[in-house]
Amino acid sequence: MYKGSLTKFFLAKTTHRIPKILTLAVASCVLLTMMSIDASASASAFKARDSKAVRSNVVLTLASRLSEGQFSGLAKRWTTDSSPLPTLSPTAATTAVTGSTTTGGTGAGGGTPATTTAPTTTTSPPTTTTTSPLTTSTSSASGGPITAGASRSKCAVLNVGTAANSLSSIQSFVSSFDGTTGTKLTCLGAYLNSSQQWSDWSNPWIAGGSGAGYTQWVAQDPQVRQLVLQVDLVPLSLENISNPLGWEQSCAAGDFNSYATTLGNNLVAAGLQSTVLRLGAEMNGPWEADFIGNTTQEQNLWAKCFANEVTALRQAPGEHFLIDWNPNSCTQNVPYANYYPGNAYVDILGLDFYDADCNTPSTPVSFSQLASVPAGLDSFEAFAAAQGKPMSFPEWGLDEGPAGDDPAFIDGVGSTVANKNFAFEEYFNVPDGVMPLGSQSPLSIVEFQKWFGNS
Repeated sequence: MYKGSLTKFFLAKTTHRIPKILTLAVASCVLLTMMSIDASASASAFKARDSKAVRSNVVLTLASRLSEGQFSGLAKRWTTDSSPLPTLSPTAATTAVTGSTTTGGTGAGGGTPATTTAPTTTTSPPTTTTTSPLTTSTSSASGGPITAGASRSKCAVLNVGTAANSLSSIQSFVSSFDGTTGTKLTCLGAYLNSSQQWSDWSNPWIAGGSGAGYTQWVAQDPQVRQLVLQVDLVPLSLENISNPLGWEQSCAAGDFNSYATTLGNNLVAAGLQSTVLRLGAEMNGPWEADFIGNTTQEQNLWAKCFANEVTALRQAPGEHFLIDWNPNSCTQNVPYANYYPGNAYVDILGLDFYDADCNTPSTPVSFSQLASVPAGLDSFEAFAAAQGKPMSFPEWGLDEGPAGDDPAFIDGVGSTVANKNFAFEEYFNVPDGVMPLGSQSPLSIVEFQKWFGNS
């Protein structure tokens, strides 16, 4: 979920739940328009949503190629305040992916993964380690790197904008957040989800000059600092929300594996070998280019695609990536097992979680109410426990409305992270729609410091 002002609208693609996108006022192209516009903006490391889009019947999602500051696509999504999210039509959970292993117990939130009917892959399950070598911090107190366990690392998505290529700017943003919240960030979030072609996807902006500030920040303390990168399964040129079967079949057959290995090699070469990859994040949301689809067949193929790309990423020499399988809590109740690739391909199970109910976005709701929705935190916790995997909140935060400064939500998240098996939490501290932690949220700041402050 990215939120930003109109002056920054061309900097990144949105990936949030119901209002998770930026409304673009283009007089000649309001409905059903796909565009590609050259822009002079520099690379960005975050994504944006216009808060007014919550009540818009037509929401346009912009995606930019971050490395060159170009519009890479224009998608559309229909939504209203009074109408619930559209209902998908998945059948009962019957599947994970052929060749994957399940080391957890009986599945929850969708059942135990079983055998899929997806095409047999051309790759074999990975043999490389699935955990990061950054294992210096395993206590419940955060302060170290993210591990495939209860490391509880403190991360944030910051409102960096065009400063992503400047180390001094990154340091300034980090220092400001740490000073405001009393924390010590060891990881930062960024987004690679706006590549138009495979060449952009496999050679991401974060590994080039546009992301130099981030890579230099990591290099200053590589045994502790990490990036958490969102990356779609496919570039925008393959996007087909209504019928993803074509690209899913190709990916499940292994046709895209070489691109994933190239991506892995480029990240390692940039010193990002211990990065957490939110591969296909928010895949259960129809606003995503790599949406899982409406049918069980499509969802099974999506899982096979995910498994193939993870296997290919792990072919990069020197990689120690952590793979975060990351749905959104604010969408349809699709059984997790329909699109879970299997434990061999996942290190962390992440859930994006915000302080608003997407079906009733104008009504304040409690933490327990949000947690108990069909695709919410309660069912996700049960599923993660059944897989024997740690969890994360790769995106979480306060909505500007309806609850606003809501310390009870902060308390709920803080208690969950402290008392459950959590690898990391990442506050989405970008304005416009999401409420950054600061002067406008004095009550929440106190609660945030209580749970995540260093003192």
